[in-house]
Order: sequence, then C-alpha cells, then structure tokens
Amino acid sequence: MEPITFKQCFKGAWRDGFNALRQRPWLCLAIAVVFLVTSGLSVSLDQLARTASQVGEPALYRLRIALMSFGVFFVNVVAFSVLVIHVFRYTILGPDAARQGRWYGRDLWRYLWTSTQVFVGFATVWLIVGVGAMLALRATGHGNSYAGLATFCVLLICTVLYVLTRVSLIFAQIGAGRSKRWRAAWKDSRGHFWTMFGTTIGTVLPLMIAGIVATALFTALLRVAPAAKSVALGTLVLQTVMSVAWIAVSTGSAAWLYRRFANQLLTLDDAPDDV
Repeated sequence: MEPITFKQCFKGAWRDGFNALRQRPWLCLAIAVVFLVTSGLSVSLDQLARTASQVGEPALYRLRIALMSFGVFFVNVVAFSVLVIHVFRYTILGPDAARQGRWYGRDLWRYLWTSTQVFVGFATVWLIVGVGAMLALRATGHGNSYAGLATFCVLLICTVLYVLTRVSLIFAQIGAGRSKRWRAAWKDSRGHFWTMFGTTIGTVLPLMIAGIVATALFTALLRVAPAAKSVALGTLVLQTVMSVAWIAVSTGSAAWLYRRFANQLLTLDDAPDDV
C-alpha cells in the first residue's frame, strides 16, 4: 500500500500503459491484428445471422453461425486478457518481469477463469433479481410501469458497478501472478469505492472523449458514403487502435490503484486461490 495521488496515478497509468505496449511491440501488434480481424468477422457474422433470420434458414445453419460467433468472441477475450496481463506485469512487477513473462500459461488461464466467475456470478444474480422484481411489480399491479422498470435497472447497474469496483483489485493480483484472494480484495477496497471509481473514470476520460469524437466523425462519413470500403476499414482500424489504447490506460490505472490500496492481498502470497 503506497501513498499515491490522483496525479501520480493518472500520469503513471498513461506512461506505463504505453511503455508496456512499446516494450513488446510484436505481441501488441499481433493482438491488434486479432482485434481487427475479429471485429470484421463479428460484423459479417452478425449480418449473416440477421439474413438467416429474415430468410428463414434452417436452425442448424443458424446454430453454426452462433457457434462461430462464440468462437470469435472467445478469441477476442483471450487476446484482451493477454494484453491486460502484460500491462499488469509491467506496471506492478517492472519491465524485466514483463519482458521475461510468457504471454500464455497459468496466469492467463487463472485470469480467464476469474473473469468467467465474475461474469457468471453477475449474470446469475441479475437473472434472479430481475425475475423477482418483475414478479413483484406484476403482483402489485405495476407490471407495465416503465418508470419502475427503469428505476430497477438503474439501481441494478449501480450495484453491479459498486461490486465490480470493490473486487477489481483481484484482477491486478492475478495479473501479477499472485494468489487469488477474494476476501482480501474486498477488505482492501473497503471505504475506497469513490476514489477507485473516480480515478478510473478520470484517467480514461480523455480516451473516451477522443473515441466519441472519432466515432461521430466516421459515422458521418459512413452516412455520406455507405458503400465506401475504405471508410468501413478505417472505422475498424480506429476501433482497434482505441481498444488497444483503452486496455493499456485502463489496465495501467487499475495497476496503480492496486499499488495504492493492496494491503492484505500482499500477505501470504503463496496462499491457495479462492481464499
């Protein structure tokens, strides 16, 4: 646990994030190519799925499209995780450890498994609470109340953001190759939600603004020339560049927050996972 200010976190996240990209350029370039290809495939598969639904293609054909879409999504998630782990290693452990670390192996699978646990946990709770809320609204005669549904969705999203922020230190812990300890991550983030959330938003805000402006520009170009392949390709390239930059900066920010708030996570480093 280090006394780090917002300014140090902001500058450190941008500096370490892009330094991590420059340290292993071929790995980062390969991941960028994967993002570019999967983005193009996702658009094509989505168009195929819509056409198949409209034309009434057999269920087996649509199932194949769905399986291919899932495969593309999985490849994208793996590439995302590889880059995240590399930035975590660089920022937390230093350039030498990041250079010597393998892009595949135990840390990658632990990171993917943890992400799956978080996703399944949130999806399960969302489903249970959502069904319960719908039944409760119908029982009270407010089943068609859009205001009630909107309020419920907002509260649920806020809850998800709160819990995700509170457990976010666990991802940096795994990225650094250390023991996965849920309880310690929850305790270390206690009382620091607004600091962690605000620091993350403030750090990536310049990228968010740049992405919105660039997206609006390319959207306008697509409306003017919808058949222009160069514009469509430019949109995919822009999406890829922004994705890589966002991963680098946001992961760098998460790593600096880990350096600031990790306390119990740093004890008993050789403890088993899921403690």
